[in-house]
Amino acid sequence: MSKKITGLNIFRGAMEITALLLVIILVGNHKLQMWLIIFAGGVMVSLFGGRLFCAWICPMNTIFRGIDFIYKKLKIKRFNAPEFLKNNIVRYIFLALFILSMVVVKMKGLHLNMLLYIILFSVALTMFVNEEFWHRYLCPFGTILSFTSRKARYGMHIEENECIACGKCQKVCPSASILTIENKKRKNKNNECLMCRQCIDICPVNVCGISKK
Repeated sequence: MSKKITGLNIFRGAMEITALLLVIILVGNHKLQMWLIIFAGGVMVSLFGGRLFCAWICPMNTIFRGIDFIYKKLKIKRFNAPEFLKNNIVRYIFLALFILSMVVVKMKGLHLNMLLYIILFSVALTMFVNEEFWHRYLCPFGTILSFTSRKARYGMHIEENECIACGKCQKVCPSASILTIENKKRKNKNNECLMCRQCIDICPVNVCGISKK
């Protein structure tokens, strides 16, 4: 099924491009640290609407979408990350290292922009490894948002009674937040969901949707 082109998708695309251009401008002016202010806004939004920042604002995810589009056209497949790396210990270690590096750079007065390096690293990694690994286990911003969005009032919900267990939503989910339950139908783990709406666009029976918890 082809992706539905809606006004909301166009609006999201415009927001992504605007945010990416802003990052480029901040990099050019050596002020990328100001991006943390925008991320702080994303954290506040996540308390009510989940990880909207990830899919609608984050420059890394915007670049990932471009990579994914090209790879699908060229039928290029990426590797799955080793299973032993897919656990919360790796996630928390990476977050701790990122925060520690930011503190050390600040205290030492080093002219290193850790935000830029993390963007470059994420893009390089996702050129070869499926992006769910970054979204679920490495992204320090995603890890923070996975905490703050646990009690979000709104999230993506799959209506179990109407689900036909086709699995299309699960295949397009970039963060692997959609899980298979015992009856082979699907459910969504909201604090890992990027709110990208790809499942909504692909669902043939329209059982995926944003709703109040």
